[in-house]
Amino acid sequence: MTAPRTWLFLGIANALLAAILAATGAHGPMAPTTPFLLHILSTASLFHFIHSLAMIEFGLWLAQNPNHNNVTGIFFLTGTVLFVGSLYALVFTTITLPGLLTPIGGALLMLGWITWGLQVLLPSKRHG
Repeated sequence: MTAPRTWLFLGIANALLAAILAATGAHGPMAPTTPFLLHILSTASLFHFIHSLAMIEFGLWLAQNPNHNNVTGIFFLTGTVLFVGSLYALVFTTITLPGLLTPIGGALLMLGWITWGLQVLLPSKRHG
């Protein structure tokens, strides 16, 4: 599978997972019952959906710009797993330790946007 198709697939799979987890949090037996946990779930869902779409768009962009690298997608995926995953863990479990991963994941998501912007602005060093 080519890199663009990989990012398209990962973005689509993440969007599906975001929909499943949002529905579970809204209607399932594990639905949060406090305003604080509802806010955390809302934040997790929002960031999950946004960065799922970002991975899809990055895959489409990379297909048109094949001389650029995958670092942006790697930051988006890793950041999503750490940031969003830690928030979901706080909502759906009694484990609070994942909260330590949240800022690391957030920083990785920011790096994803920064590296994508730099790839758009700067010429590719790879020649094809």
